[in-house]
Amino acid sequence: MGVTGMDATLDVTVRAMREADAPDLFEMYNQPAFRFGTLALPYESFEAVKAWATPRSPRDLHLVADIDGRAVGAAALRPFYGRRAHAAEFWIGVHEDHAGRGIGSKLLAAIIDTADNWLNIHRIEMTVFVDNAGAIALYRKFGFEVEGTHRDASFRDGAFVDVHCMARLRPAR
Repeated sequence: MGVTGMDATLDVTVRAMREADAPDLFEMYNQPAFRFGTLALPYESFEAVKAWATPRSPRDLHLVADIDGRAVGAAALRPFYGRRAHAAEFWIGVHEDHAGRGIGSKLLAAIIDTADNWLNIHRIEMTVFVDNAGAIALYRKFGFEVEGTHRDASFRDGAFVDVHCMARLRPAR
């Protein structure tokens, strides 16, 4: 499945995450650009990253963007339970060497397709640092809206930073 957009020559396949992807995810997770946009800490161990990438529930969807057998992006959808079974959260990350090439869009499209058409998820939500303009633009492109801001929600690079709460409600058909 090829990507169109910024780099039409890029051949990306979105597929289910495999245990063999762990070394690629470890590399990506420990990159400064990835860490800056997430809650990741510096110097995460291989075991910690592997645990982070492991589904917590059989309902979780874990995907990678694959180029020539190498995971260069990853995403997960984690549905909630009980009275929140109609909702889910997600995370997404792209290797810094492949940022801005449409990989995040491809992964998020797969997450949304699965949520809308296979899991009957009505609401997808997440938080994003207010200074992460690229991620916010990606989420807006897919219909996410800012619902509020958590002030001093995280500590990053020696300072407290705010995060936006964003969500997308599945459009009526």
